[in-house]
Amino acid sequence: MKRIVKRAEPPLLTSYNTRTPQNTWEQFRKERSRRQQLKRALRTNQGGICAYCEIDLKESDDHGNADFRVEHFHPKSDLSSDHNWGLDWQNLLGCCHGGNQRHVVDADERFTPPDFSCDVPKADQVLDNVILNPMEIPAFPCLFLVERSSGELKKNKPGCETAGVATDKVDNTLHQLRLNAERLTKFRKRILDKLNQEMRQQVSAGVSVAEARKKLAKIHLRKNSHGNWPAFFSSIRAYLGTEAENHLQAISYTG
Repeated sequence: MKRIVKRAEPPLLTSYNTRTPQNTWEQFRKERSRRQQLKRALRTNQGGICAYCEIDLKESDDHGNADFRVEHFHPKSDLSSDHNWGLDWQNLLGCCHGGNQRHVVDADERFTPPDFSCDVPKADQVLDNVILNPMEIPAFPCLFLVERSSGELKKNKPGCETAGVATDKVDNTLHQLRLNAERLTKFRKRILDKLNQEMRQQVSAGVSVAEARKKLAKIHLRKNSHGNWPAFFSSIRAYLGTEAENHLQAISYTG
């Protein structure tokens, strides 16, 4: 999970909220133009990756299959107050399907019942004070470590202490969202193995480990021509360590 910086609310959501502030998310999403504008805004805000696991969000293919839906951090079903969580821009996130959709892009790897993650195990639980909110975590330092040999995410205890983030909140995030589901660790390991191979090639060519990490940070920790961050950004960041932090500072990374 990485920090998400919320930018301007989509105009169609703003106008809808002004006209019909008590309407539901289900009513809003019925019109395709509203739904599509909102999803484009979320994708741009998040640099094309899932707010929770950081897999790349997939738009619909030729068969209409995608791996991208709108998630409400605080459950939209919560009616304990007058607040309309369903249409609150600050409560909306772009999320993958968490492995539970049969008709999805790359279904052979992304449909993995019962190995679900992200918003699927979260469901309608109110976890606001239990797990990390990607819109509230700091840009620095990274709150996670990654085990290269397995692709498993772990808490970065020193990083949490520096940021003033409770370590149990990071543990809860990993557990409640199942961010170490087998599907996700497999994807992470694949990326980290590739990075490790690139590191070996650099070192074999006479480049120091630190310089190799610096080069790889510049190559991989940047947005592509479509404005998207690399999938599993935080895993790459954690693997490249200090050189990744220095690079992100140099490019004025904010989220």
